[in-house]
Amino acid sequence: MKTITIEHTLNFTKDLDILYAEDDLELQLHTQEFFDILFHSVTVVNDGKEALEVYKQKEFDIVISDIKMPTMDGVSLVKNIKKLNPQQSIIIISAYNDPQYLLDFINLNIRQFITKPIKIDNILETLYDTSKMIVNEHMIQEYRTSLEESNKELTQKNKDLESLVRILDAKLLQNVNKNSEESIDEGEAVIESEIIEELKELETDIGGAAVLISLSRHLNVTNIQVLGKLFLSYADLLDRYSTYKSLQEKIKELGESLNSAPQTFIDRVQDLSILLESFIYVLRLWRGKVEEKEFNNARELHVSMITDIVTIISIINGTEDDIHGDMEFF
Repeated sequence: MKTITIEHTLNFTKDLDILYAEDDLELQLHTQEFFDILFHSVTVVNDGKEALEVYKQKEFDIVISDIKMPTMDGVSLVKNIKKLNPQQSIIIISAYNDPQYLLDFINLNIRQFITKPIKIDNILETLYDTSKMIVNEHMIQEYRTSLEESNKELTQKNKDLESLVRILDAKLLQNVNKNSEESIDEGEAVIESEIIEELKELETDIGGAAVLISLSRHLNVTNIQVLGKLFLSYADLLDRYSTYKSLQEKIKELGESLNSAPQTFIDRVQDLSILLESFIYVLRLWRGKVEEKEFNNARELHVSMITDIVTIISIINGTEDDIHGDMEFF
């Protein structure tokens, strides 16, 4: 087992606040000097009653208490603290002649003890173990809080996107017969299976990049340029198919806009993220219709996507008249 040093212990104690109850003033003075080195703050009291009064006024990471004190002993102090906060970390300073109190503390779920006479190795090991556990619990709690906040944001994003999808589906249903008499050269409209698979992979990457952008609290230019390059790759795959030339050109224009004006996108990300996710959803639908050779349905999606791209680019370039009003998505 490695020797616990002050440096090891400081890694976990330096940001913690402790309450120290000790009636032996000489021991209290020397121990406080040591605690001052290790902890962020040390509040010292002379007996259990004073300790309880102070505890009710302030939160402490650790309570360190002697057993035998006037007015209120360590056992009574711990019982009262545990009523206020069952999870409070407590370390008991005990003499070898105090075994009668051991069962009381075990029943109070106290497991950390520093024995008198106090030795540096013993106190460092106890403080190291206790403080490390507290810091780890804080980190876990912070992670859980952050995860809950991210989940709430993602849930709200999903609700917003689902609402847009319902609007989109209703719009597409209205337009399903629009321009139905126009003929399509199915031979030119077919996309080879290997290109379809490449489009699917790009759609996955594009969707992932868009979600990260919508959830990120610290967007940077690189995030936006990655998305722009993915759209350019998508456009390159479509370039060989004349049937989809107009869509290909608009997707390419979108990629170039993201690459050339990433900071503008970051500044207006709240206006763009939902619309962008909606467009990506329709892009996947469109590719699915082409793959299934439902070319008439694909054409309607084709027209809708071009309209969306025009809107997205106008927002990126700051040419949209009123992006904060009721935006006409389709």
